[in-house]
Amino acid sequence: MKHIFGLFSCFLCMSSVVIGANGTGAVEFLAPVAVQHTQNVNFGTVAIDPTAGTQTVTRSVTTGSRVCPAAYVCTGTSQNGLFTITGYPSASISLSVVGQLATLSDGAGHTLTFDPTFYDEVDSTTRVLDASGVKVFSVGGSITFTGNEVAGTYSSQNSGGSGYTITVNY
Repeated sequence: MKHIFGLFSCFLCMSSVVIGANGTGAVEFLAPVAVQHTQNVNFGTVAIDPTAGTQTVTRSVTTGSRVCPAAYVCTGTSQNGLFTITGYPSASISLSVVGQLATLSDGAGHTLTFDPTFYDEVDSTTRVLDASGVKVFSVGGSITFTGNEVAGTYSSQNSGGSGYTITVNY
């Protein structure tokens, strides 16, 4: 009986041997992404011809130029809008637009629709922050006139106007 008990206790000793391995953990923490609007889109001054019918004035997002129909006269300073994105260096980002169309108002109840175009929509290779974690991108777009508009200064910041919002994510 003693012999069996000795074998049995030896068996218990072997089954309680602990073998371990070390594990490791890692995380790459990305700096929060931020977006800053740094320049408004400006079409300058547009004189429309009411007899010309529906016409569209554009700000080219690729060339930065204003395109004015032959029936209209476009003068004054015009510029594309600019946004600056900051975040983790060389990180890929995604852009999306909330409320794609903006409403431009004269503040007296008359409105125009601004349809923004982002350089990112034209060239998808621009979706990467540079080595410093910065990306500046351009916004152009178009405004379509019917020829029946009331003269005035139209802006998304006037009463009755609304802008567009972009969101950026890693």
